[in-house]
Amino acid sequence: MITSSHPAAIPEAADKHGATKAAPGSRATCDVTRLRIEPLTSEAFAPFGTVIQLEGAHHYPINAGTTERFHALAMTDTDAQGGRTGISLFRGQGFTLPFTLRVMERHPLSSQAFVPLATGAADRYLVVVAPPGVLQTSALRAFLAIGWQGVQYATGVWHHPLIALDRTLDFLVVDRVANDANCDEIVMEAPFIADL
Repeated sequence: MITSSHPAAIPEAADKHGATKAAPGSRATCDVTRLRIEPLTSEAFAPFGTVIQLEGAHHYPINAGTTERFHALAMTDTDAQGGRTGISLFRGQGFTLPFTLRVMERHPLSSQAFVPLATGAADRYLVVVAPPGVLQTSALRAFLAIGWQGVQYATGVWHHPLIALDRTLDFLVVDRVANDANCDEIVMEAPFIADL
């Protein structure tokens, strides 16, 4: 939503992704854009990376039929400049919606995958992305990940730092481990408000 001293009086215009902005001449106290949150699907997220989920995955039985393998849900890209693939655990504190977005980051040398260790349908987190290259805030997209859905950001894709919703959540993170810098961060000139 757009913050203003008179919110109801602010006319809005929406772009194709549902982002709305105060019209010229409105009385907004600051330039704030509302970003509509979309459901996380493989098709919608494809320009930014991979959705890690069991639905539609190639799978087959192993270990004499006692285990089902869901094969190669995502392929990492971590070996640039001698990087190695590492597995870490991130513990994200819970936030509520609407959520104010101020910072975006990218990893120019590698992909980065987040797989939540919670599996309940009520467990959810927010994914905010923009295409690689120069950050275009007009191209921001927001997705709601639910339950076991994970994401892998492709190399160079802009994304907001981890946003667990409602409660603290743990994530298995697969990314590049090396001694060189692999994180660019930008504070946006004007905040965005992500909401359903």
